[in-house]
Amino acid sequence: MNNHYHKIWHIFRGLLFLSLVVWFVYSVRTILIPFFLGFLIAYVLHPLVDLLEKRKLPRALAISVIYVFFAAIAAVVVFYALPVILRDLNNLVEVIPHYTATIQNMVIEFQLSYSRVPIPDGIREVSDGVINRFEQTSLSIIRGIVSGIIILLSQTFNIVLAPLLSFYFLMDYNEMGNKILCLIPTRYRQGLIVIAHEVDAVIKKVIRGNLLVATLVAILATVGMMIIGMDFPLLIGILVGITNFIPYFGAFISTVPIVLLALLKSKWLALYVFGVMVFIQQIEGNIISPKILGEYIGLHPLVIIFALLAGGTLWGFVGLLLAVPIAAILKVLFKHAYLHLI
Repeated sequence: MNNHYHKIWHIFRGLLFLSLVVWFVYSVRTILIPFFLGFLIAYVLHPLVDLLEKRKLPRALAISVIYVFFAAIAAVVVFYALPVILRDLNNLVEVIPHYTATIQNMVIEFQLSYSRVPIPDGIREVSDGVINRFEQTSLSIIRGIVSGIIILLSQTFNIVLAPLLSFYFLMDYNEMGNKILCLIPTRYRQGLIVIAHEVDAVIKKVIRGNLLVATLVAILATVGMMIIGMDFPLLIGILVGITNFIPYFGAFISTVPIVLLALLKSKWLALYVFGVMVFIQQIEGNIISPKILGEYIGLHPLVIIFALLAGGTLWGFVGLLLAVPIAAILKVLFKHAYLHLI
């Protein structure tokens, strides 16, 4: 019994220490942004650095080669893709009133076609309100995207500093883990190593795996929309790629607005768009994801759905993106906490 209480006391001390760390990090969060971004870049890139180092390249040179490669990609995005995205966003803002008018005309035509059936004024007011909310919501989403881009550009210092910090993280990446372990009491090291490996496996799937899958899906969506002649193919590709991070609901979140947007131009175009989206989801679900992600992080579908609903309720769209990885990490932590208690 005493041993049982002893374990509980150690867990309590660990949670107290963790709470103090979280409080400190939250207090200095603004100055930690470039460090967090730098470590995130290092975490994503270090397997490539290790691979080049195994090919007999000095570590500093391996990091420099990877930096040059991704700097070239970033330059292409900034000089070619970003202007196209901003132009499409501007065009979308301009055509939304036209699309709204088209919807209103469709409603009027519907009312005229069924003029023999009396439509109560209350229903007409509701339909008008839905149309107005559609226009306002669409404009708000686009303004939010533009604001996000502006905020991103305003973080130039952090964006520039992060790769520099990442370079130093990458240089000492393999040694950092050993140095951190030396700070932990010997009796806890083995357990923490096991937990760290499991959390690392989850994050690898969530960050690296899903990032690669989302990029491939975004490329497929962009190319597909260009082939069928859909407007704003690059914006649609980005939307499909981002929502692909959300299990189960992601396909629905991206497909519905795209099909509705296409429906305003042509019923055939909407059918083509739906066909392209279904084709992409089949490719992603049966070929891309199984090859890259394998078995998805071991969470029951009910747990994933609950995590998504909770994340969306607490933090909106960002919560949807973060819900599953946080749930997977909590699963690892709770499992080991339970094993220590029994």
